[in-house]
Amino acid sequence: MSPPVESWPTLPAAAYTDPAHFAAERRAVFQRTWQLAGHACDLPQPGDYLVFDLLDQSAILLRGEDGEIRAFHNVCRHRAFRLLDGEGCSPARVRCKYHGLSYALDGRLAGVPGERDFVGLDKAAMGLRPVALESWQGFLFVRFAGPGGPTVAEQLDPLAEHLAPYRFAELQPFGRETRDTVACNWKVAQENNIEGYHIPVGHPGLQRLFGERYSFAVLENGVSRAGGPLPETPDGLSWSERHYLSLLPAECERAWGYVSLFPNVAFDLYPDQVDFFQIVPLAPDRTLLRSRGYALPDARREMRAARYCNQRINRLVGREDRGLVEGGQRGLASRGYGEGLLHRREARVRQFQQGVRERMSGAQA
Repeated sequence: MSPPVESWPTLPAAAYTDPAHFAAERRAVFQRTWQLAGHACDLPQPGDYLVFDLLDQSAILLRGEDGEIRAFHNVCRHRAFRLLDGEGCSPARVRCKYHGLSYALDGRLAGVPGERDFVGLDKAAMGLRPVALESWQGFLFVRFAGPGGPTVAEQLDPLAEHLAPYRFAELQPFGRETRDTVACNWKVAQENNIEGYHIPVGHPGLQRLFGERYSFAVLENGVSRAGGPLPETPDGLSWSERHYLSLLPAECERAWGYVSLFPNVAFDLYPDQVDFFQIVPLAPDRTLLRSRGYALPDARREMRAARYCNQRINRLVGREDRGLVEGGQRGLASRGYGEGLLHRREARVRQFQQGVRERMSGAQA
């Protein structure tokens, strides 16, 4: 007798549409996981800062006068005014724009207008509250609640040899951060990002570049990887694809790779650059796609041109993905769906959905 065949059911449609489920994910999934905020090279000088927002939480990453980068909750301890937005430089102090209280670059409360009239004020106890921060190969991760679970370094250690050639710690910013909002649940966007089953239909360009050579692996602690080698010949490729291959310097590894970290962070690994791709929830049916590119210093004209072609190729992929995720979200409301079934090439999606189930189950226990 043949052993029973194991099926892989998807999460139910309500997990992508129900406001109560979305609200529960806020703490169960997002506040307790490491979230990528940026790279140390984004904060080169003392006073440089960047702000990372996640649902109702906000963190300031700030380089101090001692050169250290620290993370703090983005809120004044006096009356809860939000201190900073975006990124920039706040030399010497961070000053609240409401009542003028100011904080040193290490988070200490440094200045209080009318200090003598504050009864019982203990300045030493009223500094900015820290947010857990981990620096991994130059990339900066924050966690709003915890503790629990492995560090980023522990999660990515099995891929250390695979990632070493990209020299993450030496990267420099390449272009500005891009942000785009799509009309779908964050899980729809994440699942689309981590599976290759749809490449032959949804992404003709990626299919030409490596579709027949696409491979993937599911690792422990919510980590997975995928990708494939680039073709040796330009037969059948578009203008951007042909020129991209011809412009890559000979020493570059001719492959595109993707590494995903639960629940919503990915690194895109190219011969010419690296970028992070982060899927940030905004509402049950609205998601922010956040990305920034980084590269090793290389002023060669062919490298600059290769990076330009890479961006052309991936802009088209992004437009294709928008149609896919927004179409999928609309279908989740149909009475004809309810629940689906995963293909074996969607093993990374299965891993992701199991992670969501486990964390949501723990929240309800």
